[in-house]
Amino acid sequence: MNLHHLAIFHTVAETGSISGCAERLHISQPAISRQLKEFEQRIGVVLFERLPRGVRLTQAGEVLRDYAARLFEIARTAEASVKELSDARQGRLSIGASNTVGTYILPGLLARFHRRHPAVTISMFVGNTEQVAQGVSDLRFMLGFIEGPLHVPDLRIERFLEDEIVPVARADHPLSRRKALTPADLSGQPLLMREPGSGTRELIERRLQRHGIRPGDIVELGSTEAIKQAAIHGGGIAWLPRVCMPRELTSGELVRLPVKFLNIRRPLSVIRRAQGHTAPAAEAFLALLHGHDGASRGGRAEP
Repeated sequence: MNLHHLAIFHTVAETGSISGCAERLHISQPAISRQLKEFEQRIGVVLFERLPRGVRLTQAGEVLRDYAARLFEIARTAEASVKELSDARQGRLSIGASNTVGTYILPGLLARFHRRHPAVTISMFVGNTEQVAQGVSDLRFMLGFIEGPLHVPDLRIERFLEDEIVPVARADHPLSRRKALTPADLSGQPLLMREPGSGTRELIERRLQRHGIRPGDIVELGSTEAIKQAAIHGGGIAWLPRVCMPRELTSGELVRLPVKFLNIRRPLSVIRRAQGHTAPAAEAFLALLHGHDGASRGGRAEP
């Protein structure tokens, strides 16, 4: 069925006359009459009775009018929905985030985004850097947020914050009373670490090896929060992102160890596919992200 012919039929049915249709569509009356006739011949039924003044639908025309009305209402709704998508007023935002970013930075931003775009469906996966990068590459996530080096090809990476990783322990830890620690002091100490594949673990291990520090027993835990709680309960030394423990350092539950020779700062980055379209909802979230106070204060990570 020719949709152009159907649109002319629908307009004639709505206006009740060929002249009304011609005026609305800015097409000449002879052209309207000719295309209506072609339409009737193509589908093999008479749709209108021609009257001295206007037209009247036949029974077949009344049936077709109902279908045409539904079809063009769907078309109008689809057009409005696509416009809302382009304005990020609806749609879907799927994010993958490594542990620190997904636990301590993004939840507040996502809440602000949801208040601005309540019709957008939001989902966030929290895993390690390797899992997040692979998910962006596989198109499972529109955006990824990582805290370690990127090893997956064909992805674009952009820094949005800088964080500091600091060594901490419970206040009664023997090393906490020292004024300054050496690599020899840290060697052999029990260490709380994330699992292999974590960007934070990869960064810390490289830095410790560079200074010849060989930790003692390593306890692997699957999240930054679990490591923090283990350190609070005396499980050992933990190298933790400063962004994850402002209250614990202020209250004295954890103390920063005096390791002056080793300063670990790292970028927190957003990744997306190097090629391909970024959905409007993702673009809107990136705009909110780059207006975040932490980014505007010279890159210092804020909780």
